[in-house]
Amino acid sequence: MPGLKDELQEVLIRLNRSAPEIRSSAFVSLDGLMLASALPSGTNEDAIAAMGATVLGLGERTTKEFAVGELEQVYFKGGGGYIILQAAGDDGVLVAVTDESAKLGIMFLLLSRTAREIRIIVNRAIAPKVPPPRPEDRSSGPATGQSPSPWSP
Repeated sequence: MPGLKDELQEVLIRLNRSAPEIRSSAFVSLDGLMLASALPSGTNEDAIAAMGATVLGLGERTTKEFAVGELEQVYFKGGGGYIILQAAGDDGVLVAVTDESAKLGIMFLLLSRTAREIRIIVNRAIAPKVPPPRPEDRSSGPATGQSPSPWSP
């Protein structure tokens, strides 16, 4: 069974393959740690993670100061493409790098869907594992000896 990092990396690889304009992607914690990446070899992952977290933090402070709601995305346009940061839950940010031909509406849609998938994976991984009740922990049913209804409180 794949671990959390492997699952996240697979999601990023699928994102990169979903559109030819996407060059690379990463999922970083709000603390600036690389959680998973599909970046070209030789990329300084620590720097990408730290910058992504810093930019998202600045974006959150800015949207709060201007009272425009919760931050969803931040993007930069350079001569060769875009860097898009998408909030991905309470614990991380999705970073994608595209070439200059990227259609932003499509990129935003792809990143929003990917961020939602990442949130599901992370929430499932960190959800408390509750064991099923032991037989001796179950209350007895009504006086007739029947087991309690699954619909009863």
